[in-house]
Amino acid sequence: MDERVRRTVETYERVADTYANIHGDREVVADLVERFVAAVGDASGLGAPAARPRVLDVGCGPGWESAAFDEHGFDPVSFDLTGRFLEQARERVPDAAAVRGDMRALPFADASFDGLWACASLLHVPESEVPATLADFERVLTDGGVVLVSLKRSTSGDDGLRGSPYDDDERHFERYEPETVTRLFEDAGFAVRSVDTSDDSDTHDDWVAVCAVA
Repeated sequence: MDERVRRTVETYERVADTYANIHGDREVVADLVERFVAAVGDASGLGAPAARPRVLDVGCGPGWESAAFDEHGFDPVSFDLTGRFLEQARERVPDAAAVRGDMRALPFADASFDGLWACASLLHVPESEVPATLADFERVLTDGGVVLVSLKRSTSGDDGLRGSPYDDDERHFERYEPETVTRLFEDAGFAVRSVDTSDDSDTHDDWVAVCAVA
């Protein structure tokens, strides 16, 4: 495993409970969740007698959005490399599948999902490995499947981790500009629907979110 990824996972294993307490207010991503739910519902014909749309929550953390997708009538799969996060996700969404693995090599068959959500998780993957990771995202999505990814945005003078609430925080972060994100997704075979920027007043971080279709 890449050393940067290993240190990131080790940090999350150690601070998982604190992380869940700090970031438990999900209003910060409520609009993105609603946008994703609507897009997947439109693409998969939600409301038809077919099976519930299947969505992959990549880097699910404590399972907050897996629970939200379950409440919206989806069939979520919680996916993370941090074992403690998966334990929390199982407690939060006991009926959902929970799979431990590395997003750089998804252990799922082609065209397995109607949607893929990656909220503040792809940003831990070293930038050189992002193209192959996005290609794997595209592989596991059905034709017309929806992906929504949120990443930290580059800012002038940015040198990585800022103001961590954790001692000995060794997480790795990559930051991106909207133009770079658009190119990466298009190169991976996605049709980009939107690329939006926002800022988090609590963390003082800028974010870029991309919604695209396989």
